[in-house]
Amino acid sequence: MLAGGGARGAYEMGVLAVLAPVLEEQGDQIEIIIGTSIGGINATYLAANAHRPLSEAAKGGAEVWRNLRYRDAMRSLLAPSALIQLLRFVGTFLGLPVKAVSSLLDTTPLRKTINRVIEFERIADNLADEGTPLHAVGVVATSYETGRSIVFHQGGETPPTNEERAIDYVAAQLTSVHVLASGAIPVIFPAVEVGEPASHRGWYGDGGARLNAPLDPALELGAERVIIIGLNSAEVPEDPPVATRPDLFDGAASLLGVLADQLTSDVATLTAINEAVEQDDDTGEADSHKKVPYIFVVPSDRMRIGRIALDVYARHYQSGRAILRFPNLALLGRITDAARNSMHGELYSYLFLAREFIDELIELGRADAQRWLDTEHDQWPWRLEGPTEV
Repeated sequence: MLAGGGARGAYEMGVLAVLAPVLEEQGDQIEIIIGTSIGGINATYLAANAHRPLSEAAKGGAEVWRNLRYRDAMRSLLAPSALIQLLRFVGTFLGLPVKAVSSLLDTTPLRKTINRVIEFERIADNLADEGTPLHAVGVVATSYETGRSIVFHQGGETPPTNEERAIDYVAAQLTSVHVLASGAIPVIFPAVEVGEPASHRGWYGDGGARLNAPLDPALELGAERVIIIGLNSAEVPEDPPVATRPDLFDGAASLLGVLADQLTSDVATLTAINEAVEQDDDTGEADSHKKVPYIFVVPSDRMRIGRIALDVYARHYQSGRAILRFPNLALLGRITDAARNSMHGELYSYLFLAREFIDELIELGRADAQRWLDTEHDQWPWRLEGPTEV
């Protein structure tokens, strides 16, 4: 299960680069892949490359991230359309009769980029090929009309609706449109109109808004073991930002960080189920649940990626010269006031498509995955019980 945001998705490929050789050596195969937010890009990329060894696919995915640039995902902040959008913002603020603004940034180039790096036709081939392990792949988006989580999945039987968590499952032939919808962070990126399947035509936004860790979909589609890769730990950093009155960017970053609590809560629920099954086994009571071994890799604390973004920005993109060489990254840093503190850096990290930052995220993912492997577990490298911290 992959849950990411912006360039932060590079972290996931770093994690898989370390886990893949271990899984291959043990004969474990990835059969079900679920992604939410930017994790949808990684999920469909891995599904389209399921005919290759996982270690090879992860290496290729890391290279895809290393070669991504701002222009591959968003239109320039200096483009005429961006300036017109800025004027519309001002006009809206002044109450003038201007066209509504759909988002802060324009992600029009991203669809072309996704279609270039992901062979969506290969997903169907890999699902049909008995020689590949792929059983199902899904991406999670949030319906603007109903507020429910919609899991667009290709392959596998369609699970029943989960009314308790407001999750609907929809069989679909996945395309770049579903992936874009899954990663459309509200306010920052525009909503995406999904046309297929017709039964769920409508406008969608980021799947992480309601379902940051797609644990339920993975289990409903048949997963018996799960690998969960998250981008926000619930652990409080040792050096939290100085307590000052939060501004609007602190608030936005904090809202995005709330998703970390949901992810950790889901994993805690999984361990509780495993412990309950263990107790039933000890007492001889029948139970329909089975233990679900898991691997759970996240950064050491929730501000880790924000601090990396802040550091890279300060070293490479904060100077006056950087505005001339890298206007989009430098201007975004100033707009979000990225140098103020790690909370601002956290928000900036969702938009920071810089090679230096992506390289550090991949290395962070590798280090956190190795930290998991270096830890003793119930069924190494899998865990059944115990604390959810890594």
